[in-house]
Amino acid sequence: MLWESDADLKRDFDMMAFSGAKWVRLDADWNSIENSPGQWDWRWTDRVVNNARARGMSVVLAPTYSPPWARRGACANTMYCPPANNGWFANFVSATVARYAPVGVHHYEIWNEPNWDPWWAAGPNAGDYVGLLRAAYGAAHSVDSHVTVISGGLAPHGDLAADPHDPRNPVNFLSAMYAAGAQGSFDAFGVHPYPPLPNSPTSGSITWNPLLQSQWEHDVMSQHGDGWKQIWGTEYGAPTGSSDPKVVNENDQANYLDQGLRWWVGKPWTGPLLVDTVRDYSPSFSNDWAAYMGLLRGNFSTKPAYSRLAWLLQ
Repeated sequence: MLWESDADLKRDFDMMAFSGAKWVRLDADWNSIENSPGQWDWRWTDRVVNNARARGMSVVLAPTYSPPWARRGACANTMYCPPANNGWFANFVSATVARYAPVGVHHYEIWNEPNWDPWWAAGPNAGDYVGLLRAAYGAAHSVDSHVTVISGGLAPHGDLAADPHDPRNPVNFLSAMYAAGAQGSFDAFGVHPYPPLPNSPTSGSITWNPLLQSQWEHDVMSQHGDGWKQIWGTEYGAPTGSSDPKVVNENDQANYLDQGLRWWVGKPWTGPLLVDTVRDYSPSFSNDWAAYMGLLRGNFSTKPAYSRLAWLLQ
């Protein structure tokens, strides 16, 4: 959304608002905002934030991804490399919060899927991530007394029956975060409880079902005195349309959305569940399942899931 045309961006946000959705999650892309230390380019982020706020939508901003000058040497070839200095990232978070608090943005998700290699190129490590989270938490709260800091949404991973000690599994990663001193450094816990395709969202064993595992994650939080905090599902959905075996048909996508949302809102410890995503990418991504997560097709026509969401939000 950061880079699409003004016309397409407006149309995307109009469709989101028309559905009745009240929240949107957007990247605060450090890689493009701070091209060199202290040199800021906010125009693309301003554009998407202003479109959301003009429609009365609340915004979760996700400060993510390192510019070349800030990356660690071991993974400097990719923006998914964590920063060499957590203080540099904290400075970015501080500047971001200071810029957007006056327009009513008070929710920040710190990084994206830090438990999974594609998004934490240094090799996921809970203690490593906690260092980043703690720095960002302090920076955000020093600028905005109303801020809510959400820990980076964790990706689904593995089957705890097959590997109970899988360090990338969100339940284990959260436990390791606490062991590394994460308590007091997040106001809500973020997770991506995608349905366990091709199984239905609430079926099967909690050992491998990411949606059901959020119960275990809340148990871990309770064991550390954080049971009063919410779990936010900052990505949820199912892909359609590619040749990948992970996809479902469009009617099943609507059913996955319906079942997952109903389960989620039935829990007393959950916050918002955000749908990934508003619209499919270009058809040139025909073999990429992630290009077909949208509730809209690439040409803005609606899939059944869009109508189902609008009905659920009435």
